[in-house]
Amino acid sequence: MEYQGEKSGTWVVGRRRFPRYRTALPLRVRDHLERQLEGYCDIIAEGGLGVTLSETLPLGSVVLLQFALPNRPTELQVWAIVRSYVDPHRHGLEFVSLNEEEQLSMRLFCNELAVQSVSGEQTDPR
Repeated sequence: MEYQGEKSGTWVVGRRRFPRYRTALPLRVRDHLERQLEGYCDIIAEGGLGVTLSETLPLGSVVLLQFALPNRPTELQVWAIVRSYVDPHRHGLEFVSLNEEEQLSMRLFCNELAVQSVSGEQTDPR
């Protein structure tokens, strides 16, 4: 089984480096053709995102992500690589350019989601 349970919000897979958490964050993706796609992130981890987009991105392509975290005053702009897709619109993206400050912001946000899942809080992260 791929995840611990919907109720907890924590996603765990045996060989993953980071636990994954449910969230709801709007985002923009710019691809190598300079197309800007609107979408949303519904799964987040310190190492990447699960996103839904209106178009399919090729596996292995590098994209620029732009999104905001509630615990950060400015929007993140980070590079990621398309690692997988479940269907033509759901993609798994791995970060390739987080600096230390961005890594800390991601870690803190994921920790907040972990605490919420344990305490049973159901807050909207936006």
